[in-house]
Amino acid sequence: MEPCNRMFAEIVADYVAEKRATGCNFKKGAQVLHRIIVLQKETDGGTPRLSAKLLARWIEKTPWENEINRSHRISVLRGLGVFMTRMGYDSVPVPRRLAPYAEYAYTPYIFSERELGLILNIVERMCASGISSHSDLVFPLVFRILIGCGTRITETLRIQKKDVDIENGTLLLLNTKNGKERIIPMAASLTQRCQEYMVRNQFVRGFGSSPWFFPNAGGTPYDQGSVYAVYRKALRLAGISHGGRGKGPRLHDIRHTHAVRVLNRWVREGRDLTTALPHLAIYLGHEGLKASQHYLRLTAVMFPHLISTVEKEYGWVIPEAYHG
Repeated sequence: MEPCNRMFAEIVADYVAEKRATGCNFKKGAQVLHRIIVLQKETDGGTPRLSAKLLARWIEKTPWENEINRSHRISVLRGLGVFMTRMGYDSVPVPRRLAPYAEYAYTPYIFSERELGLILNIVERMCASGISSHSDLVFPLVFRILIGCGTRITETLRIQKKDVDIENGTLLLLNTKNGKERIIPMAASLTQRCQEYMVRNQFVRGFGSSPWFFPNAGGTPYDQGSVYAVYRKALRLAGISHGGRGKGPRLHDIRHTHAVRVLNRWVREGRDLTTALPHLAIYLGHEGLKASQHYLRLTAVMFPHLISTVEKEYGWVIPEAYHG
């Protein structure tokens, strides 16, 4: 079907399908897009275009929302606009400057070594009682990868068997947030766990026919909601207080903790962070250095005894952490 014959709602459906095919849950994004479809029908009658008129109405701030929420819904429209341009549809550009806000308004919870060990032990005990089909095999290893490799939960659950290299001790991540394929090294103990997992799962029905490393009973990847439910229960049993929605500790904070632990070790070892930070950014799949510099700030805050070292060597990277 030619682009001019498509309706706007069909284009949006294609965009949502593409996002989910690349491993994104995109539930909230799809909800926002439904609102955009309604507004676009009012402004442009459902024709296959993203007009300046639609953009002007969409970027207006409503009385009941904060800047972060406004920025999020504008970014959803921006993503759709990029998709439409790529697919040959008429789309006005949506500048990033339309929704400025503090990029790191949320302060991550950095887990201690003791807390991470406690969470792992609790997850293993919980899963041994049988949360779901072969959960005693899946969830403990998922959490070990999150803690040991700092991967995102979505890209972890969408690892395929062929991408787990036991011989070299690496994970190949293909279904990533920014489309950046990357190879993640594993510790020897984690590699051994992965090998044991594959051997034990040979006797689990449906595992052999599924290409996924963490398939559920239906042979498809586990949903991140299942992992989050285990995580919240483990937090409660570990006595780690959760502040409620948007407060944390979030499951994603395990990834933040991994990055801070890496930087902590590098500072202790006297590594040159000027050259090391780009490596961390690539390892974590970031688009630039800003997120890695944010972890450097967190490292200084979480480990006060390192502040003098970090300030002396790398104060030019994070001056606001000391002189703001």
